[in-house]
Amino acid sequence: MPRGLDIEAARRQTFQHSVNTGEVGRLLEGRLTMPPHAEWQLPHEPTWTEDPFQDRNWCFQFHTLRWLEPIRRAAAKGDAAALSMWLHYTEDWTTKNPRRNPASTWAWVDMADGLRAQQLCLGIPLVSEHAPEQLPWLEYSIRDHAEHLADPKHVGKANHALHQAESLFVCGRVLGAESHWELAARRMSSLLKEQYDEQGMNAEGATAYHYNNFLWWERALRRFDAEGLPRPDGAERHLNAPEQIAHATKPDGYLVSIGDTDTQSPQKIAHQHTDYTTSNGTRGAAPEQAVAIYDAGYVFARSGWGDDDRPYSEQTYFTLRFGPSRRVHGHQDGTSITYSSSGVNWLVDPGKYEYGSSTPRLHVISRAAHNVVTVEGRRLLKDSDVELLRRDITPRHHDYVLADPSFDRVSLTRRVIHSVRGEYLVVIDEISGPRRLTAEQRWQLGPEVEAEAVNRSVALSSGNQHAMLWFDGESADVRTVRAQDDPFDGYVSVGWKKLAPATAVIVRKKGARLRFLTVVATGGESQPAVERVQTVSRDDVGLLVTTSHGTEQITISPDDVVFP
Repeated sequence: MPRGLDIEAARRQTFQHSVNTGEVGRLLEGRLTMPPHAEWQLPHEPTWTEDPFQDRNWCFQFHTLRWLEPIRRAAAKGDAAALSMWLHYTEDWTTKNPRRNPASTWAWVDMADGLRAQQLCLGIPLVSEHAPEQLPWLEYSIRDHAEHLADPKHVGKANHALHQAESLFVCGRVLGAESHWELAARRMSSLLKEQYDEQGMNAEGATAYHYNNFLWWERALRRFDAEGLPRPDGAERHLNAPEQIAHATKPDGYLVSIGDTDTQSPQKIAHQHTDYTTSNGTRGAAPEQAVAIYDAGYVFARSGWGDDDRPYSEQTYFTLRFGPSRRVHGHQDGTSITYSSSGVNWLVDPGKYEYGSSTPRLHVISRAAHNVVTVEGRRLLKDSDVELLRRDITPRHHDYVLADPSFDRVSLTRRVIHSVRGEYLVVIDEISGPRRLTAEQRWQLGPEVEAEAVNRSVALSSGNQHAMLWFDGESADVRTVRAQDDPFDGYVSVGWKKLAPATAVIVRKKGARLRFLTVVATGGESQPAVERVQTVSRDDVGLLVTTSHGTEQITISPDDVVFP
C-alpha cells in the first residue's frame, strides 16, 4: 500500500454517489457533453490540446476532469467498463501534462488544478478496491497537485481561490498532510473575510455568483464537518446569503441579471426564503422586509411578497446599483436600474453571454449597455466608486441619490424616487462639466417588450400589459435600437452564447449643464400617463402620474418629496 493514503478520509470526502445511467452510457460511447457546450466525440487517445468549439470555457472544463465524475460513481459501484475509462483518462492526463511541460496551457490554470485534484482524490477508494496496482501513480499525481496548490504563486482570485483551497484541504486529508489542510483552512478563513462583508454580501459583483458561491462554500465547509473539524473563522458570514439571494430574485422566480448573470433560478438552495421566491410563494416563507439595501452596492425593493388580492408574481420589483465598478464578475453598472411589474421585465441588465473578448461580450459588460448615463468624449474611469448619498425610505416613497464619478472632470448624479402607492419611478440625472457636454441616457428593455415612440414618451407593451418611459424637455433626441449588428446593440444575453433581440431606448442631450427627467410607469391593461404640473418653486418638479394603481400628484424638491 502506498504511504500515507487515507482511504477512509477519501470516502468521507465523497458526497455524491448516485449514478445517472444515461450519462454514463453516453460517456462510455465517447460522447462528451460539458454544459453549456454541445456534444463532442471524445478520442480514446486525446492530445489534451483539443479545442473543438474554439471556446476557453470548454478547454477549462476539459482539463478539470470533472466530466469523469459520472464514470467515477459508476466505477465505485462495480462497473468494470467505467473503472477502465476512469483509469485510462486520469492516467493519460497525468502522463501527458506534467507540471513543467504540459501538453496544454490549460492544464495547470487556477481552479482547473483544484477541481481536477478533487476528482483524483475521490477516486482513491475505487482504485484501492478494484485496481490497487494503480495506486502508486495516483498517489504521485495527488501529491504533485497538493504541492502545486500549496504554492502561493499559483493561487487565483475569488471563487477560483476557493476551489483551490477546498481541494488542498481534501488533498491534505487523504494524504495525511497536516500542513496542507491547515494551510487550506487559513486560506479559506482569509477568503471568507475578503469575499463576504459583515452583511454577508459576496464581493464578485453578480447575483449569479452570489448564488454560486453560496453553494460552493456550503460544499467546502461541509468538508470540515465530515472530518470533525471546526469550520474556518468567518464561515458565519455566508449564512446570510440565502435571504440576500431571495431579495435578488425577481417576481418571476429568476435572479435579476446583475453582472455576469443570465437566466438562472436559485432553486438549489434549501432555505425558506429562496423556496418562497422560486415557487411563486407556494412554499417556504418570505423575508420580513420588502426593501433591502446592502453596503456592497445593491438596492432590492418590491411592492410586496404577494397576498390573496395580488400574487407574488404580479408584484412590482426594482433594483439600483452603486459601489465599486471593478469586481471579478461585475459590470460597469453603477447607478443602473432594473424594473419589473405585472409579470413583465420592463427594464433589464444585458446579462453575461460568455467570457472572453467577443463583440457581444464586450458589449454586455460595457457601461453603455446598462441603464445609465454615458458622457461622450470623456474618459471613463474604470476604478470609480458610485456613492449612495441618500436613502430615505418612508411608507409613501423611497428617495435615493447617487454620486457617480465615472467620467473624468464630469459631475454626474442620479436621483431615483419610487412612489409606493403608484409603483412608478422618477429618475433625475444631472450632468455638468467645464465645457459643453453630450450625454446619453439608456434604457434597455426586456426581449419581450415592444416600444413605440409617442411625442415625449415611449409606449411599452408586452402582451396585454402596458408601460411607459416619459421624458421631460423639448431638447432631447429619443431613438430606439433593436438587433443592430454594426455597431452592435439592441441585444441581451439569455444564456451561454445566446442572444435575444431587445430594444434599447436612448435619449441624447447636449449642453453645459444637462438634466434628464424620466418617469417609468406601468398601466396594467391601459396606457399610463404623465403630465407636468406647476409648482410654487422653480426648483421643484411637479408631475401628475396615472398608473394601474390610480392617479396621484407628486412634487419633488431638492430635499423632499410630497404628494399634494
